[in-house]
Amino acid sequence: MIKNKLQKIGKTVAAYLVGGIAFIQLAPVFFNTFPPENLFGVGEERLMQSLFVIVALGFPIAILVAYFSSNEEGEVGHKSSGKQVTASGDYKLKIAVIPFTNLNKDHDGAFLVDGIVEDLITEFSMISEIEIVSRQTCFNLRDENLSHQEYRDNYELDYIVSGSIRAVDDRLRISVELSETPDGNVIWSNKYDRVKEDIFDIQDEIVRKITIALLGGIEISSLKRAHRKPSENITSYEFLLKGKDNHHKFTKEANAEAIKNLDLAISTDANNAQAYAWKACVMGQAFYRGYTEMTDEKMGELLSLLGKALEVDPNDFECHRMQAEVYLSMHDFEKSCNSGQKATSINPNDPRVISVYGEALLRLGELDKGIEYLEKAYVLDPVPQGQTTGDRRLSALFLGHYLINHFDECQELNNKMMNIDLRTWLLNVDLCSKNEKDFSNSPWFIRGKSEFKDSNWELEVDRFHLNNDTLKSDLVELANTI
Repeated sequence: MIKNKLQKIGKTVAAYLVGGIAFIQLAPVFFNTFPPENLFGVGEERLMQSLFVIVALGFPIAILVAYFSSNEEGEVGHKSSGKQVTASGDYKLKIAVIPFTNLNKDHDGAFLVDGIVEDLITEFSMISEIEIVSRQTCFNLRDENLSHQEYRDNYELDYIVSGSIRAVDDRLRISVELSETPDGNVIWSNKYDRVKEDIFDIQDEIVRKITIALLGGIEISSLKRAHRKPSENITSYEFLLKGKDNHHKFTKEANAEAIKNLDLAISTDANNAQAYAWKACVMGQAFYRGYTEMTDEKMGELLSLLGKALEVDPNDFECHRMQAEVYLSMHDFEKSCNSGQKATSINPNDPRVISVYGEALLRLGELDKGIEYLEKAYVLDPVPQGQTTGDRRLSALFLGHYLINHFDECQELNNKMMNIDLRTWLLNVDLCSKNEKDFSNSPWFIRGKSEFKDSNWELEVDRFHLNNDTLKSDLVELANTI
């Protein structure tokens, strides 16, 4: 980091000056005991003049050595840590928000506690100057009970945010602290005893105070809370959190309950943009998981919900993300990319956001850039929410490398997958064929041939959402010949 580099140069300068002055002062004492005429054949005055010149010439050399050695250390540190870098060249600090302890110890309080923590994670993820661990990983950490040293070793975390919440009638008592790894030193903490209606102010203060503690008093231009419009109705907000809680359970029954929760959030506050956006997301989950049939009427309702959310709050990144997903499924790749870019500009650290943006970029031929975003999503969140493996992230990366004909990269990704999906299987068959590689006895091919033999290939290939009609036709023809 620039700051560290300047600090090292400053320390070198100070050390050199102290050492040089001490050397000059001690030289006459030495010469009184050991006369320079006897040792070097020159007089003391002439030798002292030479020493002054040597010390002066060594000063700029010491500065240059300090500068280049700090560069080398920075490069090694960057390569070994693999962390993201800010525009200024500084490494991003990596933090995780561990789900707060629910001091009420009841389910009704749990959804509120987890919802508040999820909102905190979202707020941190919109600060481009830091790297925040994904919601999925943060909530997985709840049950691991790791030491601060293990947080550092296992997840390369620099800081941990933790705390507890107690809800008493209409009041919230929140205790929160920021601790560093690996030593566990608490560098900031606070307690709040406020009415529930103050929850957004509390969240703002927590995010700002922690950000200042991490980054100093710099202007955080990427903090978007001032431009977002959370519901001011606490009842609507609680229904929203219940809807999100049910959405994250990933069952048909919970999905239906989530719709009811979000309808109540909307009826309680017609200007709750998040409620419209999350209802659209819950509907999308129902379509994707087969809980309900996709119809033109349902798609129209979903798009209407997204439109209403953006009408109320144009800065809702969730809505832009979901628009990108919908437009991708409709093969409107330009609109998908535009929505994905807007979502990413608002929230550059959410793996769901940058993943769909990367997918849209692939369809528009920006392959290297698309792969870059998909790789970032995989690093931030290897196992997406609601999944049990990283296959979904790997499959998206496989498509990008397939489109560039990166054979070796595709085989590496193929080998990492636990259960190869139909798209990856067919694309790999095509890739191996084009590169004249024998795959007929490969376990992945044999397993997929048996599993996908009765597939409707025209329908399945259409679901690949490829922006190339010739390629789609070729893949359907290939599949029908296997």
